[in-house]
Formats: sequence, structure tokens, C-alpha cells
Amino acid sequence: MKKVLISLLIMSNFLFAAVVNQCKETKLTETTSILSCPSGDYEATFELKSQKRNLKEAPVLKLLGKREPDIINNYNRK
Repeated sequence: MKKVLISLLIMSNFLFAAVVNQCKETKLTETTSILSCPSGDYEATFELKSQKRNLKEAPVLKLLGKREPDIINNYNRK
């Protein structure tokens, strides 16, 4: 029983992480990146700390384009 619970716990963590992390990063320079997310495209500007990105500071995000949500119609016409 313990093995089943532990395996379910581990699998649920991986499944949840796959759903949350849907943004793809395209690195332009060390300070700027383009983030492609389901909600839209964003330009992220990072602060530099000794020639590397400062990961403690939140990047400045600028909306480049908004995407409309995909609408799935499961209505069957007769």
C-alpha cells in the first residue's frame, strides 16, 4: 500500500509540473528573451548580475501578442 501511495504521489507531481510549465523560452540575448505561452507572447527583460541573469529578481514582462483561447465544440448535430 505504501508503494502505491508513493508512486501515485510522485506521478502526480510530474503530471502537475507538465501542466503548469507550458511556456517556451527563446533566448535572444543574455538580458532579453521571448516567452511563448498559451495566453500570448511576452518579452522578458532580465537584470544582469556579474554577466549572468539575476534569477532572484523578477523579469520585466511586456505583452507582444495575445492569443485567443481554443474553443472545442463537442456538440453533435442530428
